[in-house]
Amino acid sequence: MQAPVEDAGGLAVAPAWPACCRAMGLRRRLWLGIAEVGMAFAGLVVGYLVVGTLAGLVDVGPFQLLAGPLVTGAAAVFYGWLGPRWSEASLPEDERLGPAPMPPSSLRAPAAAGVVALGLVVALAGSMALGVVLELLGVGVHEQPGVLRITEGAQDGLSVEAIVLAVSALLLAPVAEEWLFRRLLFVRVRSTSGRWIAYGMSALCFAAIHNNPAGIVIYLWLGLVFAAVLERTGRLWAAIAVHLGNNAYVLAMLFFGADPGA
Repeated sequence: MQAPVEDAGGLAVAPAWPACCRAMGLRRRLWLGIAEVGMAFAGLVVGYLVVGTLAGLVDVGPFQLLAGPLVTGAAAVFYGWLGPRWSEASLPEDERLGPAPMPPSSLRAPAAAGVVALGLVVALAGSMALGVVLELLGVGVHEQPGVLRITEGAQDGLSVEAIVLAVSALLLAPVAEEWLFRRLLFVRVRSTSGRWIAYGMSALCFAAIHNNPAGIVIYLWLGLVFAAVLERTGRLWAAIAVHLGNNAYVLAMLFFGADPGA
């Protein structure tokens, strides 16, 4: 360990860490973050197996549209259970992370609501701008074919599929995804690896599960905005509200015959 040095005023100042030590610290923080990502995706595998098995036992019909949020919710339950136990078993006592606390915030509910409104505007404006740029580059961003089929059919009258899609997109998906990717993954990685690694990893994972390569940049943007809202407000409901608002806009556009990605 390096001894403190004195500055011009005679005060003891801690020396700068050598570059090799800084690199080792970054490497360790990255590996801790990767371990958290691994547990989150292990949860998705468990959720897929559980939900897929149950769906195979009965004819779920249009309710298969609920599978994605249910898989994500099951993953959150698994990861929320495994994360603290892995931390306790594999990390030194001073680095163990139990149920990770939410980022602290002094905002009251009205101010948090203002952050939600601003977050929704930023999310939508950024998505539209990125969509225009991608279109100019020749990379058209469109919704998944199954979703387009349901929303186009709903223009002649609501179907059970359309109602289930709305429930999934406006309620289950925002709750399950914000719980897994922001409340658990972002908060835990932020506590072990730092906020910038947490932003990057949680946004990448959020984009990856949507299975829309052309729109990955937009999903990355949304993941960053949702995480910023959670961090600024310290409230999960705020991130869920922005996510819900974004989905509501996209779904409304689709139901009224416009592809928001076109």
